[in-house]
Amino acid sequence: MPIRSLGDRRRRLPARNPKGGRPSREIAAKLRIHILDVAFEQFVVGGVEDTSMEAIAAAAKVSKRTLYDRFGSKRSLLIATVQQGVARQMSPIGSDIPGGSTRDRLLQVGTKFLDAALKPEAIGLEALVRWLTMHEPEPGETESIIGEQSGADVIRSILEDAGEVEGDDLPFLASLIFDMLVTAPRVRILVRRDLENTPRAKAEHIKRTIDFLARALPFLADHDARPLENGDHAAPASPG
Repeated sequence: MPIRSLGDRRRRLPARNPKGGRPSREIAAKLRIHILDVAFEQFVVGGVEDTSMEAIAAAAKVSKRTLYDRFGSKRSLLIATVQQGVARQMSPIGSDIPGGSTRDRLLQVGTKFLDAALKPEAIGLEALVRWLTMHEPEPGETESIIGEQSGADVIRSILEDAGEVEGDDLPFLASLIFDMLVTAPRVRILVRRDLENTPRAKAEHIKRTIDFLARALPFLADHDARPLENGDHAAPASPG
């Protein structure tokens, strides 16, 4: 699977302390990010099975001992790589949830999540997570990788603010809405290829999905729109 190169900027090792000795926390943190960025590209391009710690060390311009001292094993390095990738994809969205009505917030967040899920980096992350789940995962390992960065948790926080759904229905509904707004159109675009990867097509899918949900969940209704008649479809969203 093709993936955009991370580029020379991320391949460049962080500057070391000219006085020698142990690196500062800032330099150590930058080195960790550098190693995980390089490992991500190596794992995705070469495949987990065929990517060795030696190859990652060489590409990152560090010693193999440095990798083992920091991560312990190739699997632990892979998990750390995925965790950083998930946080990088999810954190900007989860930390910048827009204001407005519940409907408007879901429209905006759903669009951001779908766009992020279609990036080459996200497709690469999916392949790495799939490999981990297929190769004797530890109990709860997948959940710990995704953690609180999951899209469903962001949807859930929006629904909690609305105060319209409570109890066991809340996590179920959050996962359902995320799948309808993000997972389903992503499959249609990448696998079935019956949905165009254009701003207009994606916006129309998300709007029509929320219009459909609003029939059962009135707090998601667009109160400025005319009521739908039998046989009507939701009005196409404007390009965005």
